[in-house]
Amino acid sequence: MHYLAALEKLKKGSKLYLECQSNPSIFHQDLREELKNKGQKPYATIITCSDSRVPVQHIFSSSMGELFIIRNAGNVIGDFEIGSVEYASEHLGVELIVVLGHTHCGAVHSTLHNEGHSYINAITNKVAKAIGDEKDQRKCEVLNARHSVECLKASEVLTRLEKEDKLRIISAMYDIESGEVIFDDINK
Repeated sequence: MHYLAALEKLKKGSKLYLECQSNPSIFHQDLREELKNKGQKPYATIITCSDSRVPVQHIFSSSMGELFIIRNAGNVIGDFEIGSVEYASEHLGVELIVVLGHTHCGAVHSTLHNEGHSYINAITNKVAKAIGDEKDQRKCEVLNARHSVECLKASEVLTRLEKEDKLRIISAMYDIESGEVIFDDINK
């Protein structure tokens, strides 16, 4: 699916979610069987936080096989995430990559309040690089998602696909209070 069509499908699903018309209950046996036999063909890759308040498939009113979802605390980007995105783009044909940040992000909060320790530092150090000297939580959440987009663009594979107009990488923000998703401009 072309990235513009994929973005429109995400926006339509988000609208259904906001209107409480989302129907993620289409996880029936026939679909599972079809996906087993034909494989997955997701129309978008979503990289988002592990936060349980960010129900990605519900937010976009999607079913099994439609979204390739990568999650970690803080929606940060490292080698595993880049490798997963490259796989989705090269092998599954995904043309739209969305880094979905969210409001009230615990990883951003921990970074702002120097609460990182042990393995959490691997996350907060990446978030700290993304936010710089900014102290406003909301602004930091947006900066963090946008920084993750830039990290993905360090991939030669993804950069090539984007230059060939076969891929778009954008960020978006999910407001956990309202349920709204705000997408960055796809033409940036």
